[in-house]
Amino acid sequence: MNIKLEQYKVFYAAATCGSFSDAAKSLYITQSAVSQQIRILEQELGAMLFARGRKGAKLTPQGELLLEYVKKSLLEIENAENLFSRMKSLDEGSLRIGSGDTITRYYLLSKLEQFHNIYPGIKIEIVNRVTEETLSKLNSGMVDIAFVSLPVDEDKYSNINIIKTETLNDIFIAGNKYAHLKEKCLTAKDIAALPLVMLEPKSNTRKNTDEYFSKMGITLNPEFELGSHDLLIDFAKRNLGIACVTEEFANMDEGVFSLKTNFKMPTRSIGICTLKNVTPSPAVVKLIEMIL
Repeated sequence: MNIKLEQYKVFYAAATCGSFSDAAKSLYITQSAVSQQIRILEQELGAMLFARGRKGAKLTPQGELLLEYVKKSLLEIENAENLFSRMKSLDEGSLRIGSGDTITRYYLLSKLEQFHNIYPGIKIEIVNRVTEETLSKLNSGMVDIAFVSLPVDEDKYSNINIIKTETLNDIFIAGNKYAHLKEKCLTAKDIAALPLVMLEPKSNTRKNTDEYFSKMGITLNPEFELGSHDLLIDFAKRNLGIACVTEEFANMDEGVFSLKTNFKMPTRSIGICTLKNVTPSPAVVKLIEMIL
């Protein structure tokens, strides 16, 4: 069948108005246009929908049956249109965010608090994963926006828009047990020889650290591999090893200190990621505007 939505709307107007002329007035079209659309609809359905007479048009049993379905369908469409209108104004809707634990806690949390205070009708769902898994969920449509640790292979993710934001610096910290290292300027080999506490290999931060040392011909073999940035600091405080942490996310206190090195780890940044072929929702657009 080749039936257009507009024909159902004309049918509904004629059925509720009781005459083609009144339906034409309500739709701001001619009576002949109403008659033509009804005729086409009847031909497509293979059923007489109206009994025409001098006193107007009366629904046939088939027309009564169709009216029940059309009324429900048009109401659902109207409800959907109203919902999208409210979503556009950010009165309602949802926002699915993919992000790592550390970025969520130290970078996003304050921004989401501000966003939620302004737009309380937007339901926020946060999916915490490492960078690769977060971008995979963005690709599959399971999240609307992703916040990840850069760099990533931009050729591999050519379908993703990436906006670089805050710059990050990686440093090595130690507890009081290693106070004798405070005044020393350590080389990359010196660092590699120490007992290290690092993030698990699948994290993007760890991958970038390993790659940097590998370019100098050094392989890092940490004694502890953890899934939480905060645990890195806790392990360093308890003198379990030298931890590689993100300076901007490290709450340095009397229990730890940063080591001096004769090299500087490459700076990284946080990336805001969206799909190139998908129009971002108003909530996504507004969140990005607030952050930038």
